[in-house]
Amino acid sequence: MQKAPLVVYHGPDATAVTERWDQQGRPFNLRGLSAADDVLDALTEDDVDCLVCAGGEDVLALVDDAQASVSGLLVVVFGREDLDAATALEHGAAHFVDIGENDPVETLEALRSVVDEHHTQRRDRTMLDSLLEHIPLSVYFKDRDSRHVKVSDAMPSMNGRPYIENPDGARYHTPEDVVSLTDFDLYPPELAESATADDQRVIESEDPVVDQVEHTYGSAFDGTYVATSKAPWYDDRGNVVGLVGITRDISERKQYEHQLERQNERLERFAGVISHDLRNPLEVAQGHLRLAREDGDPEHFDVIERSLDRMDDLVEDVLRLARQGGTVTEPDAVAVATAARDAWDVVDSGDATLVVDSDLVVMADPSRLAQLFENLFRNALEHAADRPDALTITVADLRDARGFLVADDGVGIPEDERDTVFDAGFSTADDGTGLGLSIVRTIADAHGWQVTVTESDGGGACFQFGNVHTPES
Repeated sequence: MQKAPLVVYHGPDATAVTERWDQQGRPFNLRGLSAADDVLDALTEDDVDCLVCAGGEDVLALVDDAQASVSGLLVVVFGREDLDAATALEHGAAHFVDIGENDPVETLEALRSVVDEHHTQRRDRTMLDSLLEHIPLSVYFKDRDSRHVKVSDAMPSMNGRPYIENPDGARYHTPEDVVSLTDFDLYPPELAESATADDQRVIESEDPVVDQVEHTYGSAFDGTYVATSKAPWYDDRGNVVGLVGITRDISERKQYEHQLERQNERLERFAGVISHDLRNPLEVAQGHLRLAREDGDPEHFDVIERSLDRMDDLVEDVLRLARQGGTVTEPDAVAVATAARDAWDVVDSGDATLVVDSDLVVMADPSRLAQLFENLFRNALEHAADRPDALTITVADLRDARGFLVADDGVGIPEDERDTVFDAGFSTADDGTGLGLSIVRTIADAHGWQVTVTESDGGGACFQFGNVHTPES
């Protein structure tokens, strides 16, 4: 059961008024205090809804002190011949009653609706404040111009950091920092334009937006996703004065969905390898085994051995592809230059040359990063096997983005094949499994990196890896 409102009555007749008030059931509790200091103590120590000043020494000074002590306090002044309404209202009184010779108890009774309304509004306000302070969601009210009017404490930290940082580098840590700002002050232009357009549609049409999913930051695999709902905000006359929105972080769910999609893609690639790539050498081996049984020609066994070797290579690559696909959850700081040189030491590089020009340190799984470099190096070496001059492979940092590249001056990859080189089974080499570059993409995906193929400065292939994470990011 909710407690009744508490009104403090201040005046020279405070004791008598309180005694009469307590003789029967009243709409609110009344405490009469004659001394101004006692009034101020009560205001700071008790849950007071309303202060009624009915005369006494320096009423206006008490009104001023009371307003300074308690934010949002309802103050009513009972005026007599020595105090007018304009002066009382100037000092912050919400209501002025010219009591004259009227009974103060009856006049207090008449304040019932005013006190009840204030008590209800105060209760609703504290409920909203408690909600906004403790709910772990981004809750916000915006006016018709999409300016933030009130926001939850969690709102500035919804992007995984304890603040919102706008494109100009300004940071907003608290709800007070955000109030009066629009999305254009807080977020990148594209995100702000989309959110503001949604705001205006909700305000104009009065149709809510429910659980609209947005990708706000980062890559598809490790970025931030939110679900937003928005509804019109009405005043007490039913007019739309803005909107209320709720945004919750659904990054974990969306990242899991992308992981499942990626796993399904890998399963499809595995199925393709098993159904096609393994079947071909198996059929060759079986055919020559039958011929060997018929005529005993030893050359058939050489073909069978080559087919079995190719099947073994395919099985190894399929297993490697499966092992490299899981998302990297505990990366280490790895120097790109060190990883590249270590990988170069374990490949058969012949007369080829490795040039490393990188200062980048990335957060990665060391063994998978080594496998990525080994596969890229072997791919370049295999496709340059017929070159009379030595191949040069370069590992360097990207110039205009956070990432690195692996480039060679070999034959390159035709532009119409660059979208398919990562597909399982794609190979231009007669003895290749077609899984080497698929493994490269799988490793990049597991780290949340973006990999693209272009032409190198030397006319060969250039593999670029962007959106990498560093120890500082």
